[in-house]
Amino acid sequence: MKKLFNEKNLSIAIILLIALQPIIDMDYLAYEFLDQFGLPRLSTIIRFLIIPGLILWTFFLKEKNKKKVITVVLIYGALLGGYFVLHCMSASQAYNIMGFTTNFKFSWYQELIYILTLILPFGITYCVYNMNFSETVIKKIVYFLSSIISIPIFLGDLFVFGKSTYFGYTVANFFTWFTGIYEQYHPRELASKFFFNEGNTIGILLFMILPLMYYFFTKENNKKTKIMVGVLIGIQSLSMQILATRVATYGAIIIPIIFLVLYLFDALIMKNQKIMKNVVILCICFAGLFGAILDFTPAVQNQKVDAENTVALIDNGAVHEGKKGLKGGVGLVPGSTEFNNFYIHMFREYGINAKYISSVPSMYYIDWYNYNYDPKFWVDVTFMDVYDRVNGRQIQTIFMNYKLDKLNTYQKIMGAGYSTFMNGSIILEQDFKQQWMTLGPIGSFLTIFPWIASLLVGAFLVVKKWKQLFKLDIFVYAMSFVAALGTAYMSGHTLDQFISTTFMALLLGTLFCKIKEAYDKKN
Repeated sequence: MKKLFNEKNLSIAIILLIALQPIIDMDYLAYEFLDQFGLPRLSTIIRFLIIPGLILWTFFLKEKNKKKVITVVLIYGALLGGYFVLHCMSASQAYNIMGFTTNFKFSWYQELIYILTLILPFGITYCVYNMNFSETVIKKIVYFLSSIISIPIFLGDLFVFGKSTYFGYTVANFFTWFTGIYEQYHPRELASKFFFNEGNTIGILLFMILPLMYYFFTKENNKKTKIMVGVLIGIQSLSMQILATRVATYGAIIIPIIFLVLYLFDALIMKNQKIMKNVVILCICFAGLFGAILDFTPAVQNQKVDAENTVALIDNGAVHEGKKGLKGGVGLVPGSTEFNNFYIHMFREYGINAKYISSVPSMYYIDWYNYNYDPKFWVDVTFMDVYDRVNGRQIQTIFMNYKLDKLNTYQKIMGAGYSTFMNGSIILEQDFKQQWMTLGPIGSFLTIFPWIASLLVGAFLVVKKWKQLFKLDIFVYAMSFVAALGTAYMSGHTLDQFISTTFMALLLGTLFCKIKEAYDKKN
């Protein structure tokens, strides 16, 4: 057993866990087959059985202060366990108060799975910190992840066989962006994610990886390898724009610019290295190239379509007539047949027929929260200022605030329940804010605040020893980690997705290893 559970095998297991996440997550393709036999997905087994096993393996093999760690874990576990019981009791009551269609359902089990999804990556960070991987190992992980994601997306789009990031399959390759394809197809039909599960999460992972790709390009001494890395950076950047999420699309341009600033600061101000012309040229060329084609990308074209639709809604004269018609609802008793019929008529007439609700995808008011159940809500949304409800996240925010307003202070503090909104399919795609609503302030503090706390502690330690730690590698790892937290807040799909959080764990664990090394040398 000792030969099996040794440090080498532990290292391999952790590396594979991080590097294979995008592939592991593709088991969603087999979900329907497995589900008919009541079998769990492989990703479920890995994430909720293998990861805890790796954490325990690391603890018994590498931990030198076992009593201290056990004490911390017991205290945290007691706090989390107590919160979980109170949260579920409160959220189950809140479900009955908020009032939903039947597709919204509260589940203790799903709440548990969600909380475990949020906290298990902290254990992976613990594993990475204790293993203290070399830069060579991290470089191989980054190259591997870039290759297995970018090349399939590139080829799937080039030969037109990949799935669209948004719906269906992509209809044409990236060459057609420049030949008037958007006159025939909606820009979202030109987006492509290969066969990966979550396009948004894959885009966020590529966004985190790209700064490290540029960094490792500067570290390569072999000319052939350097050329290959440069080509891979180009393919990854193009794949990010093919993916067509805003984070990935703009990231292909922003990352080389920020990296170049950090590189020049490290070379000119900190004097840690000499400037290499090929690094400067690569950053400028790729920022210029992907900036030049930005206007032709599906993401930007989609924004233009949305903007045109918004202008059309503003110019829709029916809204003025509709607002006058709302006076007919004054005096009607809420919940009465007359009240409901009046608002059903108003929504059908001005929201659907006059198309004043057309900026909101129809599944929101047909499939997920049917307007016949709560017509007053949808009429109120219809006659809001267009710019206040023009995109999905605004509608999600409006809906969740509307429901949470029915709760008392205690219920809001304990959280309205993640599973309730997730099962109903209307949940805010914005990390931090979403957890604040569904898990409450206490749950957010226990499950997502450690990411922010780690960043703040790390920044303090780096500034305190700035002469030793103001180096390009520290800057780049921190840049990738901050990028993850930033995209989490802007677009969600980050803190509750193992694809992104396992890589965040790698970044954070590595950063603290580098900080510890600097402090140990000083001592």
